[in-house]
Amino acid sequence: MTDRIADPWGVRTPYGPQQAGGIGQASGEPAWPVRVDMFLEPGVSAEDVERWVRSASVLHSNGDAMEIAVRGGRIVGVRGRATDRVNHGRLDPKDLYGWQANNHPDRLRRPLVRDGDDLVETDWETAMGRIVARSRELLASPGGWGHFGFYTSGQLFLEDYYTLGVIGKAGIGTPHMDGNTRLCTATAASALKASFGTDGQPGSYRDVDHCDALALWGHNVAETQAVLWTRMLDRRRGPNPPAMLAVDPRTTPVAREADLHLAIRPGTNLALLNGLLREVIRNGWYDPDYVAAHTLGFDASGTGTCSRSSGPAPPRPASSSAGCVPG
Repeated sequence: MTDRIADPWGVRTPYGPQQAGGIGQASGEPAWPVRVDMFLEPGVSAEDVERWVRSASVLHSNGDAMEIAVRGGRIVGVRGRATDRVNHGRLDPKDLYGWQANNHPDRLRRPLVRDGDDLVETDWETAMGRIVARSRELLASPGGWGHFGFYTSGQLFLEDYYTLGVIGKAGIGTPHMDGNTRLCTATAASALKASFGTDGQPGSYRDVDHCDALALWGHNVAETQAVLWTRMLDRRRGPNPPAMLAVDPRTTPVAREADLHLAIRPGTNLALLNGLLREVIRNGWYDPDYVAAHTLGFDASGTGTCSRSSGPAPPRPASSSAGCVPG
């Protein structure tokens, strides 16, 4: 395996655009070639692994499927799962190296409690007893559950979230529970719900296999979702590669790869979007039947009245229900 710190995306496995029922899809095989990434503890080979435990990465939002290598009751490495439709065996640097923290000598293995100004080791019974006693004291005091708040990670498994819910909601009864996921993606989730009716990604990663263009709007996917970026790079290195647009004030790896980099000023992304929409409308580059069936207020300008630009407007398709072009 290449040095994935120096080369986060690994070697290229180019492929071309896939059509419905085309090569690969008809046989059930993925269009994107398989590349199984693996990293094991020094001195450990794949033959030394006693068992592989199926899991998934929770260190980022790509959802890479992985298998954890176990030997002597310890994690000794990981590998990508070749049959998974998200990563087809690839792992990003966090997936490959993050497990090493589990075996690090500095990792806390026993609970610590405060003794004056010092933290000292103790047993779990004593540590949990202190938490229970203090919690009961706070619940019995004025304000009750108002003394408690939970701020959790967005990278937990379902069982962890269930346990937190039992403790916080069913046990203590506090409404003050929030997670990093909501604050981290609050604006994106609100925009997705307003635009597509869902706060999840409305498309599929497999769209990369079919598309003619990739538009990355302020999304430094190369660093935030390295495996998805790998998929884009592989498609771009194959036949009939999709064009790529990057809209970002920064010169990111995405911007350097893109055919067109619009280095807008921070805070002007909406102005750029509105300008592009205006050109789409003025040139009639949209489906009027779709607009009529799925939008409201298209005919109106910002003041609620219909107005045209000072210049001549392009002819409207006969089937359009829109009465004017916003100026």
